[in-house]
Amino acid sequence: MQGIMESGMASLTRRDFLSVAAAFGLGGWRLLSAPLGWKPSKEPNIVFGVIADTHLRISRAGGYDVQFWPDTYLVAALKHFKEQNVDAVVHCGDMADRGVIDEMQFHANAWNKVFGGRGPVKLFINGNHDVEGGDYGKGFRLEQIWPDPEERAKHLLSSDMAGNWERIWGEKYEPVWHKEVKGYHFFGMNWGAQESELKNLIDGQCGACGLEDGTKPFFFITHDWTHGKFNADMRHYRNAFGLWGHWHQSAANWNTIHLLGESIPSIQCPACYPFFDDGRWLGGGDDGISKVPLEGKLAGGRWRQGLVVRVYDDMLTIERREFSEGGSLGLDWVMPLGKRDPHPFSNDELKKVIGEPQFRKGAKLEVVEEASASPCLRVRIPLADGNPGSRVYAYEVVVIGETGSKKLFKAVYAAGCNMGIGHEPNGGVTTLGIPTSELPPGEALTVAVRPLTSLGTSGRPIITEFKV
Repeated sequence: MQGIMESGMASLTRRDFLSVAAAFGLGGWRLLSAPLGWKPSKEPNIVFGVIADTHLRISRAGGYDVQFWPDTYLVAALKHFKEQNVDAVVHCGDMADRGVIDEMQFHANAWNKVFGGRGPVKLFINGNHDVEGGDYGKGFRLEQIWPDPEERAKHLLSSDMAGNWERIWGEKYEPVWHKEVKGYHFFGMNWGAQESELKNLIDGQCGACGLEDGTKPFFFITHDWTHGKFNADMRHYRNAFGLWGHWHQSAANWNTIHLLGESIPSIQCPACYPFFDDGRWLGGGDDGISKVPLEGKLAGGRWRQGLVVRVYDDMLTIERREFSEGGSLGLDWVMPLGKRDPHPFSNDELKKVIGEPQFRKGAKLEVVEEASASPCLRVRIPLADGNPGSRVYAYEVVVIGETGSKKLFKAVYAAGCNMGIGHEPNGGVTTLGIPTSELPPGEALTVAVRPLTSLGTSGRPIITEFKV
């Protein structure tokens, strides 16, 4: 194979055109336009930041590992929250990776570095690592640092969680708690508490706090998702809103918006942890985006993310930020308040507002043959950022042989889809390698690529022909 053919449709035959359309199931390539979003009409009633899973860790020698586990990203998140004049900060747990006192103390040091002795209301819970991290072995165990059990216990948060929490954060530790901020109610559940305790606390405050008015939201914060009985029992609270972490997924993926019990909106909050990851936790909910599994890594594990929630009289908005290199992850999520059917955060309704990512006018595919021990085609895909209202998450690729009888489908994550807009590596160019042995037979190939969102809505494809 040789040469690079320009993208576009001018050189394609009608057979090629129809074959690609059929392969993608485009139905004539008619695109639906996303409806207009909602716009707040005044200043928000309350603003709060949300982070989760910071996982700061001690070194192998004991003591906080500043060199390899800095507080850089936590501080960046807190500074952004301060710039947004937040009234409170939510942390969904897993501060201390090994459950060590020094790890949580370093969080308090970072907080004081940004906010000083004062600051917004702390809406913090702990997670499994804060409580059980001393039992987890990831390359080294705490027994190697403190072989003596009595000495080791002196360093563990769990030896006296209540006392350590009060000393570090200056507030009483309770398995479940309730706080009011600017007339809005927050309920938290620390790791190890039972969901029934959280439900009983909410029920107990229901009358005094007016939680059943159906319009003004209240929030419950857990480390992991809540389960069947809790979700079912909470269904009559149509204004409940959940926040949780634990699974380290990315806020660039709209599948992190859930409806618990088919009625309670709940956000799986992104991780703001300081170490690299290979993306193995980030694929949840992606199975239905494409005909085939998505290939590639997600931004090389460089992302650290958080949220800013703004609540108005008639809606709430969720800003999604990246704190490693900065930038927005896309347009805010918007949820109108009050009784609505279907729910604004149902999958069908979200698909109406996520839009379709588009390639820029004149965007071109580049297809080259790479000769090596394992020859392959390299398909270089330009960033599909032609529609600012919809961010690309992945690309679906179809390769059709000359006869059209055999089609090869591939799908790949968009380069930098979890980084802030404008911070995608290599200008957002995504490269997909296709082994020559997998290609349809024939002397000419038609290669087409269409951009996808994380909910599977798609934009117009760009197409090129590659000659043998």
